[in-house]
Amino acid sequence: MRVVPLILALLFLLAGIAFGALNPGDVTLDFHRCQLVLPLGVALIAFGLAGALTAGLLLWLTVIWPQRRRIAALSRSGVQALPVVAPTDLSGTGSAEP
Repeated sequence: MRVVPLILALLFLLAGIAFGALNPGDVTLDFHRCQLVLPLGVALIAFGLAGALTAGLLLWLTVIWPQRRRIAALSRSGVQALPVVAPTDLSGTGSAEP
């Protein structure tokens, strides 16, 4: 089962190497007091990764963390979860799928 993540990691690594090789130009980032010169491929991958991490952090802060707090508060108060009910068969075919 560990083979699929390894293959995906290798594919992304190869894609990153190819992306960097196909974008050899340099980009200058000017921060007023200092300048940073990076290859275009490295800059794009770095800022894409920074955007993904920022989006993940915002998602965790605005959705996941409040839901975990709510679940913990409900479990402390002793509220029972609603039972899961299987879908009913209304088509008469014997399966629960439409």
